Amino acid sequence: MGARISELLSALPREVAERIIMGAKRALVKGDPAMICHYLSMISPTYLGMDLPYVHSGYHKSYPGSRKIPLPPPPQVSGRDAFEVIVSRRSRRKYAPSPLSLAELSALLYYSLGVTGRAWWGGPKRVYPSSGALQPVEGYVVAKRVEGLEPGLYHYNPAEGALEELRKGNFSRQLEEAAIGQEHVGSAPAVIIFTIVYSRTASKYGLRAYKFAHLDAGFAGQNVYLVAEALGLGTTAVGGFYDELVCSLLDIDCEEEMPVLLFPVGRRER
Repeated sequence: MGARISELLSALPREVAERIIMGAKRALVKGDPAMICHYLSMISPTYLGMDLPYVHSGYHKSYPGSRKIPLPPPPQVSGRDAFEVIVSRRSRRKYAPSPLSLAELSALLYYSLGVTGRAWWGGPKRVYPSSGALQPVEGYVVAKRVEGLEPGLYHYNPAEGALEELRKGNFSRQLEEAAIGQEHVGSAPAVIIFTIVYSRTASKYGLRAYKFAHLDAGFAGQNVYLVAEALGLGTTAVGGFYDELVCSLLDIDCEEEMPVLLFPVGRRER
């Protein structure tokens, strides 16, 4: 094993190998293996990381063979003051049994991940800020009780303002089990799942991309909170889940595309 590690380090740029060794030393001192990734992704005037062998291949996924469900146009105003919504935002885990409307789901998806126009280079403008405008965040929906939408698993296509049907069925219990048994995940009328396509960000930012891509997901996630609050709905960000079970549900590989956040959404329980 030691020989294999030495071979790997010798094949890397000297500065990168030094960062790995530095991070490993700190990992041993602190008992925290994440120090290796931390030191690799730090930059300085003498260390900018390294390029990675990824190519940017588009700003969002699509499933051309899937049935598409057009979403209603999102509302242009919420009737709530932005400052008021920011202050009143809370993580809410109890949801009424009544369904969400398709219009409410449309608003949540559009104002967290939607396309608002085209940039000068031709790429889409999005509602969330993104490092290098590379837009790694993908959105999926596990629908259980949404008016006008059959229970099932869907992908959000932001360019078309539509849901792409991946599989029909009630996957709430399966998702709850993947979320370490958190009941609010299984009881919600719908759960929005965020993933990040790491290669989009890594195609430009190399080793720094692991930080940037997760930041992008956080920016989009705050939008989910604020839109839910403005609409009188409840949600909470869930980061505790069994990654491989969520990947299995979404039929993604957990390496090229990583699940990062679950947002159960429903009407607030009175």
